[in-house]
Amino acid sequence: MIKDRFDLEQAIMSCWNITEDIKLISQMNDIRELSEDERMNALLGLETLYNMKFEILFDGFTRMIKDGQIK
Repeated sequence: MIKDRFDLEQAIMSCWNITEDIKLISQMNDIRELSEDERMNALLGLETLYNMKFEILFDGFTRMIKDGQIK
């Protein structure tokens, strides 16, 4: 749960991990080739995970505005 600006900053930084996670999926082919199903499952999983992260981030942001922590 996001309680203050430091938690908000951590949540923002966590969302930037999407770029590293996408790179990881593409680099996997250097170790072994992913099937189309495996690649799509990984991408759909990322989509679900990051939708959750962004939802938590936005909820925390709007709460902080409502509580007057961000003006």
